[in-house]
Amino acid sequence: MKKILKISGYVVAGIFLLLVILNIYGRFHYDPSGSSLIDQEYVIKPGKNEIEYLSNGDKISAFLFIPEDYREGEKRPAIVITPPHSGVKEQTAGIYAEKLSEKGFITLVFDPRGFGESEGHPLLLSSYRQAEDVKNSIDFIMKLSGADKDNIFNMGMCAGSGVSAYETISDSRIKAQVMVSPYLTGSENVGQSFLQRNLFYTMVGIGKFNYVITGNDIIPQMVPETMEEVEQSVVPVTPIVLGMMEYYIPGAPGNVPTWKNGASIMSFTPVMDFSIYDYVDDLEVPLYMVYGTEAVSKDGAIRLYDRLTGSKERLVLENAGHFDIYYKPEFVDPAVDGIAEFLNKQIGVEE
Repeated sequence: MKKILKISGYVVAGIFLLLVILNIYGRFHYDPSGSSLIDQEYVIKPGKNEIEYLSNGDKISAFLFIPEDYREGEKRPAIVITPPHSGVKEQTAGIYAEKLSEKGFITLVFDPRGFGESEGHPLLLSSYRQAEDVKNSIDFIMKLSGADKDNIFNMGMCAGSGVSAYETISDSRIKAQVMVSPYLTGSENVGQSFLQRNLFYTMVGIGKFNYVITGNDIIPQMVPETMEEVEQSVVPVTPIVLGMMEYYIPGAPGNVPTWKNGASIMSFTPVMDFSIYDYVDDLEVPLYMVYGTEAVSKDGAIRLYDRLTGSKERLVLENAGHFDIYYKPEFVDPAVDGIAEFLNKQIGVEE
């Protein structure tokens, strides 16, 4: 009996040690780079252009919108738009890109690495990686002969707002920042307790180990498609995820063919580790923020807005929920008007 207890003790200790190792392993971000080359030259024309460029060796797929009234030799202000986490260019970010181009701006909206039609590790969510994609998108814009290099703006949507702002902080080329329906508390909502965070770190460690051994990633479904799935979920379903059902599931406005309902299990660590609130005191450019009075993300947006001490303006849309601002004309149109007016003030153009 003593021998059995002794062996059992070794087994338990071994399992505990393994879990500790996996927990530590899971805390390191997985950040692969690609090795693609692009030798294509584009003939850029007014309207929508489908383009590709590189971000750390991976091809980025993007839409570049040139105003229809653009004439060769002109210089136009430009906006790089970062989509929501897991979002693709055919969804809300593309809607805003097209409408802002109608206001006279060159706009670029891209699929972050691993999402949509871009290369990269599939469905790996990482704000730090996506911030590099934003930087490389701005690099592309800076090479456009028609872009006004003195009037380049960054804009993010939902969680992309934090990604975009993080890039802006270290990029002197950016003249102003725009946030639309910003969701900024993802790190707090995913790892709500010490136990949850460590459970997720361990899950990431298991996922990384599995990927190294088998070459296969673990891709949990991100958005429940039925209330039964919500009730059966072993992971707490946050209000923002419940809201995503309005926009992303089959039959909803954002359920486009290039969007995938999933995220790599290795996403948990970078999602938990990134918070724009850790950096916001260094955001010094003028900011324009749009959010709704009924948005589940409203409190986090206000919290960031109140932290900023520089030039700032906001548009609060009455009766608008977080996802209403993605696509409903009664909210999108005033948001676009407000953004254009604000950015034109930064340029010195009176509408």
